[in-house]
Amino acid sequence: MLKRYGSHFSLILKLLEFVVIFALWLIAYYSRFYIWGEPDPGQHDLFFKAGVLLAIITTYLFHKNHLYDSFRLEPRRKEAFNLLKTNIKSIFIFVVLIYFFAEVRLSRLTILGYFFISTSTIITYRMFLRSFLRYLRRNGRNLRHLMLVGHGSNVETFIHKVANLKDSGIRFSGWYDSNGLAVKYKIPEISGSFHAARKQYQPDAVVVGYAGEDTRKIDGFLRENYNDTVPFMIVPDLSHSYLGYRVEYFGHIPTLVVNQPQFSTIDIVSKRVFDMAASGIGLILLSPFFLILSILIKLESRGPIFYGQERVGLDGSKFLMWKFRSMRVGAEHEGGSAPGWTVAGDQRVTRIGKFIRATSLDEFPQLWNVFVGDMSLVGPRPEREYFVEKFRNEIPAYMLRHKMKAGITGWAQINGWRGDTSIQRRVECDLYYINNWSIWLDIKIILMTFWKGFVNKNAY
Repeated sequence: MLKRYGSHFSLILKLLEFVVIFALWLIAYYSRFYIWGEPDPGQHDLFFKAGVLLAIITTYLFHKNHLYDSFRLEPRRKEAFNLLKTNIKSIFIFVVLIYFFAEVRLSRLTILGYFFISTSTIITYRMFLRSFLRYLRRNGRNLRHLMLVGHGSNVETFIHKVANLKDSGIRFSGWYDSNGLAVKYKIPEISGSFHAARKQYQPDAVVVGYAGEDTRKIDGFLRENYNDTVPFMIVPDLSHSYLGYRVEYFGHIPTLVVNQPQFSTIDIVSKRVFDMAASGIGLILLSPFFLILSILIKLESRGPIFYGQERVGLDGSKFLMWKFRSMRVGAEHEGGSAPGWTVAGDQRVTRIGKFIRATSLDEFPQLWNVFVGDMSLVGPRPEREYFVEKFRNEIPAYMLRHKMKAGITGWAQINGWRGDTSIQRRVECDLYYINNWSIWLDIKIILMTFWKGFVNKNAY
C-alpha cells in the first residue's frame, strides 16, 4: 500500500536471490570437492540440478513468508530471524526431497557448508540493503508521505510506532481534525476542506483513526471521501485488546478477533513436546530427592505426603495441582471458611514445610501436572477459583491470563511478583509473557528460575 513500485522491487529481489542462492550452492559444492576433497566429475549434473531445485524452494518459501514484501515497517532483528528460520525450513524440505527422489546421496558437508554461507550471506546483504535504503531516505529519497485524519490514543500509538522505525522513511505531510494533537507532534495542521488538502499534499496513503465514542466519525468521513484513488488505512481503537488481534473471515465477512493469543499449531506442539521431555527427565532425575523429602514429611506429621488443591487453568478449566504437603492436615480450613494466603510466621506450616516453601521445593510435584498436560513448565501461576472470581472484578484483564496454560514458574515469578505481592503487577507480567511467548523465552525463564526464582523473600 505504501509502495507504488513495490511489485517491481520484489520481482528484482526474487530474481537476484534466485541467482545468489544457486551461486552459493555451487560455491559450497566446489569448496567441498575441489578445495577440501577430491573432485568427482560424474556428479556435476546432479549438483547443478539440485542447486536449481534449492533456489526454487528457497525463493518460494521466502515469498510465502513475506520476505519479499516491503520491510520498511519491520525491525532488522525480526527480518534477520525470519530469514534464518525460513532458510532452515527450505534446506530441510530440500534434503527430504533429495533423499526420496535422488538416485545418489548428496554430500552432507556440502549441505552443511551451504547452510552457513547462505545464511550469513543473505542476512548480511539484506542488512546492507536496509542501510543503503536508510541512507537514501535520510537524504530525502524513497520516502512515503502519509496524511493523518482523526484523533485518539490509537493515532498517537501509530505515530510513536513510525517514529521508532528508523528504516521506514515515512513522513507525515499533514493532520486533519487532530483536536490539537498536531501541535504536540509538530505535524502541519490541516484546516478547511480535506479534499483540497488531499490535492495539495498528494499523500501515498491516508491514515484514519478515532477512539471511543468518536469512532462514529470514521463512517461519516469515509462516506464523503471513499471515492478516491489514494488508499485509506483505518487504525482501529484497540484499547481493550490486551493480547493482540487478528482478522478472520466469517464466511466472507471480515471480523476483528481480539484478546486471542496468536499461537500456531507448531508453537503449541513444540511447547507441549518441550514440556513433556523436560518434565519427564526431571521426574526421573529428582525421584531420589522426592523420596528423601517424602520420608521427612512423613516423619514430622501424620497425613499424606502430597497435597492436591483445585486450581483454575487454561480457558477456565479446573485441575488438581499437586504439592508436597507443608501444613498440618486440615490446616487450610482453620480460622474460618474463606480461603487465604499463607503469611509470615503462619503457625499452620510445619518445620519441614517452612524449608520447602522458602526454597520452592514444595512445587516440584507439579512436574507431574506438566507431564500429563494440566500445566506447563512456564506460564501464569494458577489460582484457586475463589480468588479468580474475586480478582476478575477487581483487576483489569485478569481473566486473560487464563488464555495460556498455567505454569510452575513464570515471568512474574522471576521478577519477584509471587506470594503476597501486587496482583496487578503479576497480571501485567503474565500478559507480557503471553504476548511475547517463544521457546527461547521459556528457556530464559527456566534458567532465571534456577538463578533467582527458587528462594524468595515472599515465599512463606
